[in-house]
Amino acid sequence: MKAITKQYLKRKINQLNKKIHRAEEQENDNKIWWRKMKLDKLKDKLNKMK
Repeated sequence: MKAITKQYLKRKINQLNKKIHRAEEQENDNKIWWRKMKLDKLKDKLNKMK
């Protein structure tokens, strides 16, 4: 199992933000919705680590 560190979470958040912006340009609401849910979960995990 991969160790979840602050750097790892920040990198994943960045990747998700890029995917969200790409989906917004393509106007794909379903992908935006799911990715924003996952983004919120990652941000919560990051805040709990601090």
